[in-house]
Amino acid sequence: MELASCVVLLLRGFPVISIRSFRNDDLRAIAEIWNHQPRSRGRYQPMTCQVFEREVLSKPYFDRHDFVVAVADGVPVGFVHAGYAADLDGKRLSTDLGIICALQVLPRPDRDQIGEQLLRCAEQGLVSRGAVNLRGGCMRNVAPFYGGLYGGCVASGVLASDRLFLDLLVRTGYTIRDEQLIYQRSVGSFRPVAQRAQVRLRRRHLIDVADDLPAPTWWEACQRGNAHVTRLRLVPRAVPTQELIALSLWESTGLAVERTIGIVDWDCGCSGTEDGVAEFLVGEAIVHCGQQGASTIEIHINSGDQRGQALVECLGFEVVDRGVCLSRPADW
Repeated sequence: MELASCVVLLLRGFPVISIRSFRNDDLRAIAEIWNHQPRSRGRYQPMTCQVFEREVLSKPYFDRHDFVVAVADGVPVGFVHAGYAADLDGKRLSTDLGIICALQVLPRPDRDQIGEQLLRCAEQGLVSRGAVNLRGGCMRNVAPFYGGLYGGCVASGVLASDRLFLDLLVRTGYTIRDEQLIYQRSVGSFRPVAQRAQVRLRRRHLIDVADDLPAPTWWEACQRGNAHVTRLRLVPRAVPTQELIALSLWESTGLAVERTIGIVDWDCGCSGTEDGVAEFLVGEAIVHCGQQGASTIEIHINSGDQRGQALVECLGFEVVDRGVCLSRPADW
């Protein structure tokens, strides 16, 4: 949907703000808008034109009409980026679910009004293409853009520290449907647990490492982008083909100055396995990350997962932020 004709006159002496679709010559201004947002652990900074082009514009489904820019006196002052998730098979996009992936505005007196108009235009574009539900913030497996750039090693919704984006969504009728606690810990200071049960697990099991795994679907490949993915599997020494529990390690290459690797796709419940197995595997993952030269390891735990929180906290992880996913129906 072309938005070049969408113009908003903001009152109280503010200039006319025009709302239009993204153009290639906006790229430098977009990077500047990004870099003027409050500094945050979960937001990649400083953003450059090269990184934004490689990590966002190069996605095969990028559509400039889903990237909406607010312009004042000929200069971009804010943007909102909308997108879609994939179908159940991960083979193509499905427009049923529309996602507000990012929204940023330069610090200025009319910032809230610009943000509201950008959000409204993005929502109209999503609905016009068939969205029946709208979501605020990208989450793991529902992240067309910004994985590794915002939220952490993988998408984690809207950061609680991102007050402009979060407050705007809540104010316009979005409700919180999911919350992730973002944990991190230093790799260099970690020492494996020396409890008898952990020693016994080490004697009876092996860690199988599968490096640089190919993505199982088109959608997974799109979400990974330039991320390097390693799979760690815990297997019995006596039956090395039998997987007891596994996790994946994601590292967004070429982004962080201090290397951070994220643990994803794991289940601390691991029913039918010995007690302490999940703790053992996560501990081995920390050791592996240290051997690879990483300085920090990260993991996202649902706020309702008490067992997962207790598990990572006993291994020295601490909460550094939280991410929330919000939603609303499109039939307002």
